[in-house]
Amino acid sequence: MIKAKSEVSKVDAASTESGSVLAVVVLYKRPFKAVPSAARLKAWLSSLEKNPANLHLVRCLIYDNSPAMQPFDAELFHERMEVFHNPLNGGTRAAYLHAWNIATQNGYPWILFLDHDTLLPENFFLAADHALSLLPEDEKACAIVPRVWDAAQPISPSRITIYGRGYSQQEVWNSVDQKTTLTAIASASLIRTDAFAGVLPIPEKLVLDHLDHWLFRELQRTGEKLVVSSARVEHSLSVQSMKSINAERYRAILAAELVYLKSDPSYSFAKHLMWHGARTVKVVISTKRYDLACACVGGFFDIVRAKGSP
Repeated sequence: MIKAKSEVSKVDAASTESGSVLAVVVLYKRPFKAVPSAARLKAWLSSLEKNPANLHLVRCLIYDNSPAMQPFDAELFHERMEVFHNPLNGGTRAAYLHAWNIATQNGYPWILFLDHDTLLPENFFLAADHALSLLPEDEKACAIVPRVWDAAQPISPSRITIYGRGYSQQEVWNSVDQKTTLTAIASASLIRTDAFAGVLPIPEKLVLDHLDHWLFRELQRTGEKLVVSSARVEHSLSVQSMKSINAERYRAILAAELVYLKSDPSYSFAKHLMWHGARTVKVVISTKRYDLACACVGGFFDIVRAKGSP
């Protein structure tokens, strides 16, 4: 693992403020200049003293998971940015943990998670501030999530069942029933640093897929609230169509899904097996792809093998 560019070595006076935010941008085989929010992040850092929002960006970590470190455009660099290269590709899990360590050491109370394909709106922090202000005084927010869209499709926040089915709706979420929980895309989410610490450790196998679902499920188990802001964020889903998804990628998703589901105390082996069987039939009929059918059958045996494991 290699650190590159500039590293902020001193704890900022601003880091102790209640609204100080550390952003972590996760890259993979893409330079920072290709990140839709790159210019906006620099602008926010450059206008730190003029920011009207209580929540405000004070530092930016660019976490590069690429095999070879990506080139960095000097025009986008700011003294409050640093680049960390991990050629072993620890996924978003490694990036989030690294950011949490920095936030803890420097006293940043909030962490902003960002993928390399997310565009933040100009009013992002003001909308987050407003959402926090609507929370009752006797309740505490563990995270603030925006309304995320992929083109014309709303994708986050959503309700998710214990078997991973997501139902995205653009509404204010006031309560959840026992069979569902509120989940969101981790990218563009503001997570309170101490709340994140409270759900650690992250399962080692949740490197990328289902990490979002696991994180928001565990955060809500503490009794704190996920607050939904009015900010509209644009994000490109890496998995959109079952007809075009790579079979190896789908196997990785199924493996992560199993870890996520098994980590829930209410997990039911029988219900999972029946649900996976119904999904397999649906995948075969809708895609007519032999490789995906094989992946689903492999997933079936993985579920059976994992029955007796913790």
